[in-house]
Amino acid sequence: MENKAIEISEIEFGYYKDQTIFSNLSLDVNVGEYVCVIGHNGSGKSTLAKLLVGLNEVRKGEIKIFGQVLNEENIYSLRKKIGIVFQNPDNQFIGSTVRDDIAFGLENACVKHEDMEEIIHEYAKKVNMEEFLDKEPGNLSGGQKQRVAIAGTLAMNPSLLIMDESTSMLDPKGKREIRELTNMLRQENKKLTIISITHDIDEALQADRVIVINQGEVVLNDKPEVVFKNEEKLKEVKLDIPFSYKLNQVLNKNNIKVDSVDFEGLVKELCQ
Repeated sequence: MENKAIEISEIEFGYYKDQTIFSNLSLDVNVGEYVCVIGHNGSGKSTLAKLLVGLNEVRKGEIKIFGQVLNEENIYSLRKKIGIVFQNPDNQFIGSTVRDDIAFGLENACVKHEDMEEIIHEYAKKVNMEEFLDKEPGNLSGGQKQRVAIAGTLAMNPSLLIMDESTSMLDPKGKREIRELTNMLRQENKKLTIISITHDIDEALQADRVIVINQGEVVLNDKPEVVFKNEEKLKEVKLDIPFSYKLNQVLNKNNIKVDSVDFEGLVKELCQ
């Protein structure tokens, strides 16, 4: 059984002939893994997302999705396995109501009408938006809009979910809602692979693995607790450490015992 969701092998890419964003980039993501890709603006994060869904083509090397090489011959069949949620949820809304929007992809996939309503309710319920099905998307909060965008994506039953800066336009409450939703999805479907391209350091803290990209190269690639202890390297690439780590440092500096402190819980309470 294939245990690699993504295999990137020595790829080279640039938007222009005299430009190279990635040079000899190699990277693997396992099936069921939740990976956060972080880096400052221009590091190549969103370019990577576009390559994974076939919006751009590599110059050299190859990308495999669930064991199949991503190319012109199988791009459409592979896209059926991939769901993507973008930065601005308004750009993903098609329907005049939440129900219509979730139904859009199902209609394109020729799902029977009698089956469609059940699927719409199932995924609206998963993202806690069932009571908003007949509401206009324009009347929703940013977090609610993003939940609807995720519901529409999940309704297509993807094996790989790519979230491209999907919380960057949200307020702290909206970001927290999406983090909680992501954790719920992981618990419900252990085989769902999630790639989150993000600026949200606190989200990255919850991932199975954090990949730090700088100038098209992977500079750190490990578990969150390992990556965020490398503070000097993060500063070099203009990234910060999570608030909970800063709090830990302050407590230690003031000789406050920290062994029994639940930092994630404490931070969550402080951000309410």
